[in-house]
Amino acid sequence: MRVLSTELVGKDGEQVECGGWVRSVREMGKMVFVVVADRQGKFQVVFKEPTVVEKAKKLGLEDVVVVRGKAKKDERVKEGGAEVEATDLEVLAIADRSLPVDIAGKTETNFEARFDHRVLDLRREKPQNLFRIQHTICQAFREYLSNEGFIEIHTPKIISTGTEGGANLFPVVYFDREAFLAQSPQFYKQMLVGSGFERVFELAPVFRAEDHDTPFHLNEYISLDFEFGFIKNEEDVMKHTAGSIAHIFTRLKEKNSRELAFFGIDLQVPQLPVPVVHYWDLPDVFKKVGHDFPDPLGDLSREEEKKLYEYSKKEFGSDFLFVDNYPAVKRPAYTMPYEPNPKYTRGYDLLYKGLEIVTGGQRIHQYDLLQEKFKEKGYDVDNF
Repeated sequence: MRVLSTELVGKDGEQVECGGWVRSVREMGKMVFVVVADRQGKFQVVFKEPTVVEKAKKLGLEDVVVVRGKAKKDERVKEGGAEVEATDLEVLAIADRSLPVDIAGKTETNFEARFDHRVLDLRREKPQNLFRIQHTICQAFREYLSNEGFIEIHTPKIISTGTEGGANLFPVVYFDREAFLAQSPQFYKQMLVGSGFERVFELAPVFRAEDHDTPFHLNEYISLDFEFGFIKNEEDVMKHTAGSIAHIFTRLKEKNSRELAFFGIDLQVPQLPVPVVHYWDLPDVFKKVGHDFPDPLGDLSREEEKKLYEYSKKEFGSDFLFVDNYPAVKRPAYTMPYEPNPKYTRGYDLLYKGLEIVTGGQRIHQYDLLQEKFKEKGYDVDNF
């Protein structure tokens, strides 16, 4: 049975079989040292016996190999604290000796070459670590919501109309009908809550036909959504928003310390409850950080979101800040109005270090009110 790089330390003195991609070959006297990468990390192989030394000398970068020999624990070994003293070498595949992508990262490969040879590019440590972090985020999101009584759903991604009234939609050819790629699972989530499931969540791609040449916009991304009923107001939703993120951060620290260290990230699990500011209080909030925000119904700029991070760190020592009760003109038609002042809603954003990462709120569950708000936005209710 194949032994992975992270398992070698526990196999000290045992005969093992390991495999992966060759990352470096170094000759030293009558020995050859080879670093091999597998899905868990890297390990070092030492070739001493003449029959395998000559074979090892012929290895090139990204050759695919299987090695057999004795595992040896050695804290001096940089790659995992253990190595394999090989007695057998099997070459499964030989790579081209002139690769278009430098997987070791010693020289920079241009963007076009990387994406022309994406399979090679994804072998680099940076994208490998990103995918591992993404896996933990998705796994932890599922774990938290499942433990809270939510069930996972899978909603259609080819739709007849958009959730935001038709803006920023990608049209697709769907036989003889007009169709679009889904911007959001919003209406499907609400339908399922109303169908009696009560608590649902989804991790799935969404598509936005908007400018994407900034760090803040993507045409396609994985959206983490949840919806549930029988709430008092948006504060119940904010509680699970913060709770799920705290759980994700906790799992990342537990499972991905190596990957986080690679990116130089010191991840701090948010203290709950996360602080909240109300939109109508923003003029006073901004005064505390020397900024003028005269219109309590005005939109927040990127710079103002950064100022709110400055405020959050100063006042609460928190990287996270909820901005609650967004103006109705800035929220979708299905967002519940704030009853004492309908110019505002029960919709919120969650900012992390001055960047919006979550949008949420209480939805309208009264049919007549929902129709009224759709008409106010100029939507044809027959399309929904």
